[in-house]
Amino acid sequence: MYSRYRHTTNHHKKRKDMLSFGPRVLLMLVLTGFVVTGSSSSAFAQSPNGDNSKLVNDLLRLLEKSELATRDREYKPSGLDLPPTPQLNLSRVNINEVRDTLNQFARDSSDLAMQLNRVMYQVPGVREYVADVLKVRARASILADRVRRTNDLNQIAAEYGEIDQLWRVVSLQLDQVRGLDRQSQNLIASMNAADRKLGDLLQTGPQLKRTDLLRQTSALSNALGILIQDVEFELSREPQRLELVRQGQEIEQRMIQVTNLIIDRQSYDSIKREYLAFRDAWNTYATRLRSYHNRILSRGIQRVVQQDRSIQELLWLPQDGANLQEVAHLTEALKRDVDEFYRRATLRLLISLPPANYLATSDEFYGTVENLIDTVNHNESTANLITSFQYIESSWKDFSAMFHTVESPAALQLLDKVDNSINALRIALRMETPSDSIDLAKLVVALETQSTQLSLIADQWLATESPSFRQSTQNSMRNFSNTAHELHRIVLMQPVSLNLVRSKSNELFENWFQVHEKISRCETHEKYQLQETAVRITQMLMDLRYATK
Repeated sequence: MYSRYRHTTNHHKKRKDMLSFGPRVLLMLVLTGFVVTGSSSSAFAQSPNGDNSKLVNDLLRLLEKSELATRDREYKPSGLDLPPTPQLNLSRVNINEVRDTLNQFARDSSDLAMQLNRVMYQVPGVREYVADVLKVRARASILADRVRRTNDLNQIAAEYGEIDQLWRVVSLQLDQVRGLDRQSQNLIASMNAADRKLGDLLQTGPQLKRTDLLRQTSALSNALGILIQDVEFELSREPQRLELVRQGQEIEQRMIQVTNLIIDRQSYDSIKREYLAFRDAWNTYATRLRSYHNRILSRGIQRVVQQDRSIQELLWLPQDGANLQEVAHLTEALKRDVDEFYRRATLRLLISLPPANYLATSDEFYGTVENLIDTVNHNESTANLITSFQYIESSWKDFSAMFHTVESPAALQLLDKVDNSINALRIALRMETPSDSIDLAKLVVALETQSTQLSLIADQWLATESPSFRQSTQNSMRNFSNTAHELHRIVLMQPVSLNLVRSKSNELFENWFQVHEKISRCETHEKYQLQETAVRITQMLMDLRYATK
């Protein structure tokens, strides 16, 4: 009988004893033979050196400089996403307390940005949130400076509402990052306390990112609509089809009502209450659909689940643990997929495998699946479920390294089903991996596109500048664009030369510093367009540095 203790202690050891060569083992061997593995981007996963750290710090400074330039303008609240200017009861506001609290929030945001930069390579999940933390840092610094120069609390409160919108979401996202260091956690807690205090002092209350929320609720409504169509088609012979379609349509209408509340600028409490009612109805519906064990319906459910989690973040809802019913269903599906593969495997496929320790590897993987089933059946904690699932992921990677050589389209199709089941479990356990690996080719193409956009905007500004400065700026931008194009060519070469990619990347970074220095001098109305494009390019360069570290 498989035990977690045995797996934990022997996980990385090769088993020396040979198991009996029965049908189950034969089928296990075939299973492990068809996994397609590996990504060339993993070759870049090395520890950063001192030069790397300096370059990332330089990029961070450029990103903040660009963000400051785009924010350092007269504040004009407008649009769905910005809160209306509040009517403050000025007798209740202590301006000195506002200044002190805002200064503390700004200092903490600066410290947090630097700390996340330091741990970015050790905790990859923080990378995608660094830019938003820098936005909070820039906006808080600007507002702190304005508070020192003005007593217009209505304007200050309105602008702070926008910072509150952004920080609440980023804070919740960072709270979900596994492995975040204690110092970062303490800074986040301190900023949360200051944010709540400022909301009370400035009488703003919680401020939603309504545009993002509207986008996500619309996407969820669309996912529900597709799922209902799938129910109607896939369950056409089921006696409960019409009832399931009707129930799905009622749930879809609940989501439309949430969207209407957002458009009508209703209160946070009203939107939250309606959304929680939707979630209760949705969870009941999803449980009914899962009982049919239909793969197409399962994919539709996963689309809704992922959208639901995005909305939970935007509504600052506590991230609940894994849904045990969902995990149990997906674990059963994984077991069925694995057993189906075992049943349909053939001895001819086994014979085509190269010599290797198939028996131990096959037993290891099957044992991890049984272990997860045991963990689910005992209603253990989410932490234990995640630990058990990580054993499955580790064994699956071992299969990928050892058994990817067998050529059989039918076998690969069955293995795809297993892989999809593993991915569905990963999502259900909230273990979506951060973008640890980056598609360099796509990233460099995006850099080329943004470079072209930058040049088009800059040409309008440069028409008013001296010929010598215009020429030198255009040359700098042309060098950046050409280097990005050359880097793209190098990335597409096979095999990829890591040293060559790094060398050309360093050249691209140096070119960007020169371009940024030039466009920072712009004082015409193109200034903000240039800086907003510069923010995007700098963020992409940070991703490039991360991918080639």
